[in-house]
Amino acid sequence: MRTEIEDGTAAERAWGELDVIDGELQSAFDRILDSVERIGAELETLDSAVAVPIEEAISELLEASAVRDIVGQRLVAVRLAVDHLVAGRGKSESSVERNRDNTSKIGEKLETGSTSESGLLNGPQMPGKAKSQTEVDALFDNLD
Repeated sequence: MRTEIEDGTAAERAWGELDVIDGELQSAFDRILDSVERIGAELETLDSAVAVPIEEAISELLEASAVRDIVGQRLVAVRLAVDHLVAGRGKSESSVERNRDNTSKIGEKLETGSTSESGLLNGPQMPGKAKSQTEVDALFDNLD
């Protein structure tokens, strides 16, 4: 495991990999949405007895696709961690640009009710109603 970043090359590779991950994730998400739209158009031609279970499956698929937002938020957190690691070693222009982009995103989220970027890392929650990891684990323990 590398503990030092030499001349920013490791950080540049990390940022590059994060960009690739983010791009591939977005591409997959876009393909899912395109497929869902095509299926939805075909559903209109089907009998409701056949269409309803398919519509329910599509709804579940779209709900599961929310993982794209959560993973994207975690990628932002990793980018910020890499930025922090190279602080004082001369950040690259790309990291400065990312910080500028993140600042605007954080501002938008502040306007829409989120108190911080890190507050979104565990998904959407009602104020004061967030479950602890222990409570969530207990729910899954009781499934048997």
